[in-house]
Amino acid sequence: MLWAILTGALASAFGLVLPVPVDATLGLLADCASPVALFTIGAVLARSQIMAQEGQAPTVPWSDVLPVVAIKLLIHPLLVLAAGLFAQAMDAPLADSALTVMVLVAALPSASNVSMLAERFGANNGRIARIILVSTAMAFFTFAAAVALMTG
Repeated sequence: MLWAILTGALASAFGLVLPVPVDATLGLLADCASPVALFTIGAVLARSQIMAQEGQAPTVPWSDVLPVVAIKLLIHPLLVLAAGLFAQAMDAPLADSALTVMVLVAALPSASNVSMLAERFGANNGRIARIILVSTAMAFFTFAAAVALMTG
């Protein structure tokens, strides 16, 4: 992922344009990224449930999921807001619109690529997938509240 980001940044910085067939293919891949991520999370959740039923993996209690979700959806955006307001009070060149964007990005749910990284590094992928699922569901409410807070 790091190489893709760096390559894209360099190509953009130098104004490089991809040939039309390559650009169209990359556009198709970009369009399918979200459905593939959702499928992957569903597969990980199903696999972790099956493994837990067979005794091959520990079950994931809510006490392992809910605190992380609360920190991600509530504490994280509030800390970003506090840091941004502090920076503005210290006369940092931080526009209100930039602070709004920073807080709203912090208020987004856990990203689905975290599940992929958890799998790669041997973490409890079932726990991670549940955190992603719950944070995504709860973000319907908390993100709307963050938008109302930042724009109202």
